[in-house]
Amino acid sequence: MVPDSPFVDGITPSGTPQRRDDPASPDGRKKIVGRLKFIVVLFTALPYTAYVLWSLFLLSVLPDATGTWDSLIPTGRLVAMTVGAVMVIVAIFGVMRAGKNAELSDRVRYMSFIRLGLFTLPALILSGIVPYMIVQEPPLVIHMISPPKGTELVAPVSVTFSAEESVMILERRDLKPVTFDWDFNGDGTSDQQTVVPTATAIYERQGTNLVIVTITLSSGGKRTVRMRVVVPNAVFSYTPVLPIVDEPVLFSVAHLIPALQKDVTVRDVQWDFNGDGTPEKSGTDLQATHTFLRTGAQDVSATIIFSNQTQANYIRTISIREPDPLPFPVRIETTPEFLESSPPFQVVFRIETDEPVQDVVWDFGDATKDAGMRVGHTFKNRGVYQVIAEVRNKEGKIAKVTKTVKIVNTLRLLDLTFDGSHQVLADRITAVAPVAVELTPKTSMPLVNFFWEAPGASEIVSTDTKLKATFRLEGTYTLILIGQDAEGAVLRKPITLDIKPQSGTVNFDMKPTQGVAPLTVKFDATETYIPNEEITGFQWTFGDGEDQSQILESARVDHVFTKAGTYTVTLTVFSVAGTSKSTSRTIVVRAPVLDACFVASRSSGPAPLGIHFDRSCSSGTPQSVLWEFGDGAESKETGNGVDHVFEQPGQTFTVKLTLRDENGVVSSVTQKITTDPQQ
Repeated sequence: MVPDSPFVDGITPSGTPQRRDDPASPDGRKKIVGRLKFIVVLFTALPYTAYVLWSLFLLSVLPDATGTWDSLIPTGRLVAMTVGAVMVIVAIFGVMRAGKNAELSDRVRYMSFIRLGLFTLPALILSGIVPYMIVQEPPLVIHMISPPKGTELVAPVSVTFSAEESVMILERRDLKPVTFDWDFNGDGTSDQQTVVPTATAIYERQGTNLVIVTITLSSGGKRTVRMRVVVPNAVFSYTPVLPIVDEPVLFSVAHLIPALQKDVTVRDVQWDFNGDGTPEKSGTDLQATHTFLRTGAQDVSATIIFSNQTQANYIRTISIREPDPLPFPVRIETTPEFLESSPPFQVVFRIETDEPVQDVVWDFGDATKDAGMRVGHTFKNRGVYQVIAEVRNKEGKIAKVTKTVKIVNTLRLLDLTFDGSHQVLADRITAVAPVAVELTPKTSMPLVNFFWEAPGASEIVSTDTKLKATFRLEGTYTLILIGQDAEGAVLRKPITLDIKPQSGTVNFDMKPTQGVAPLTVKFDATETYIPNEEITGFQWTFGDGEDQSQILESARVDHVFTKAGTYTVTLTVFSVAGTSKSTSRTIVVRAPVLDACFVASRSSGPAPLGIHFDRSCSSGTPQSVLWEFGDGAESKETGNGVDHVFEQPGQTFTVKLTLRDENGVVSSVTQKITTDPQQ
């Protein structure tokens, strides 16, 4: 029987031996199949490996905070999706081929599935991860820009943070930051809100602080960025951390006092403010104030002497500087003006500024805060308090102004008396308007300095030791005598001044009492009277050259002040008996805010393009008006509207409106107008 195989042991049926490298031989076919497999594996492995390396490279450089590699994102996504699709096709084809081959055993089929999975799954995983990861938002960061990097932080220290890099990352993704809420100690409470990506924190103690900034986007979304700041060392604190020349600085060692035994106390704290080795202040108080009279570096030292004869020495150099210019004029006014007293001490603080204010936040330095243009606060404990007001205008700019309040021991003067024009009985003076008050305090205690506060006085000549003031209007006033001894103890003695009306009263009200020109003011003299006489008329002079010279029958009159200035309004009242009495008041009229604004009837269209421009949205009183249309044409039309025709097609013109008032203030605004290209 002839075997099925065409040869046996390399012998053909004809008896001729067959060569091993013959392609027709089994060994020859195996070699060819092996070579083909090697070529397929080689040409498959090279792009596969290249794709894996490419994917790992993309994952290592993207997302990129600097934006350098962002141009690779479209290519990376396209390559990943293409390879992913190819791998899906290969997997489907391999599964179908292995599954339909009936000649394969189950073991061989399962091994084929495993090899197919090992080949396709890594590429499929990379194809899913890479397109997602490379388009993610890069990590946002905060940088400490002051003090410089590498500087050891010693509390108290002022640290300035910047989120500028985070802003650039967000803007590259078309996200616009609007506000920044800064939490400098990680307690979840916003310590400061800014519209710029920088803020300054003051750390008075050593330790680790978590800084968190929450960025609010114009879309309403938020981003949160964190960093840790370590302050390893601390010396005595001082407030403000950026001391200003001619303003008091509060020094304190309270946070440096360790938890001592019950029988160990602070015996003395010695302060040397000029580095000459001689203490300027000493005592058991843990706080001290000092005013530096020149700018530059100053060596300050504090020596704490304890009751067990041990002591601790601290020294540091502080820099005294000129005050920073405020973004807009603003100041703090107080009632009373002199801010030193024994506790409890109530003070009314108010903000004075011509700037439109959005909000005011107060920090009274005793762990309490408040908000508002006018606030009151009572200081209950001895100490020196730095009162800080953060005033934010309508544009979001913040001006920081301060006042120092000093709460000290009470000065007691048991033999205090007064010499002068009026007798003080039970701390009260009674007089008839107008009255000139002269008072001089007397005491046997030496080294006591006196001065006065006289709110509401029409005229003040002297408040140093002797009070000389004039009160012209009836009412109840409070005179404050302030005494201070050599140790800093303060006496604050109120004296009530009760002024009765004179026999005849000539007075008038005006509403409003100030404003912006043109200002219409209503004057009302209906409360004016002359006892036992009939009033026949009122004569008004307004001080602006447009006076009512005639005798008026009514006590009420309206007047328009057309120009800015300070005017003295005088009312003269005539009686039947021919007598007359006069009184005057002052009114301040401010110049109007000049703000150029206009609206175009349309912004684009085919040439010739006729457009109407309306400037009625402008504010202020311009003396001159200039329209520049960007094509060489101009107009000085003073009305609210002007028309212009743009003849040239395919052009963009910048239209500019410039207003100038009588004080030389100039305001300008521009707008683009585009004509369509010629067809």
